[in-house]
Amino acid sequence: MNENRIIYSLSVEDILDVMEENNVRINLSEEAITFIQDKVGDIIDWRSAIEFALFEYENKNKREFSDG
Repeated sequence: MNENRIIYSLSVEDILDVMEENNVRINLSEEAITFIQDKVGDIIDWRSAIEFALFEYENKNKREFSDG
């Protein structure tokens, strides 16, 4: 197992896609990208997301074991 493997990331292309989908018209400067990066990092509760995924995976395995 590679402990340094990145399992989720966002790119500038993702920002551009959301801008286009929402008709956002701003100059996507380095300053804007850094601001967005910081805000997304503040908003997403990574620990809870990971705990939820672990719980779901554990329950999935329990259901498959009991069904099999």
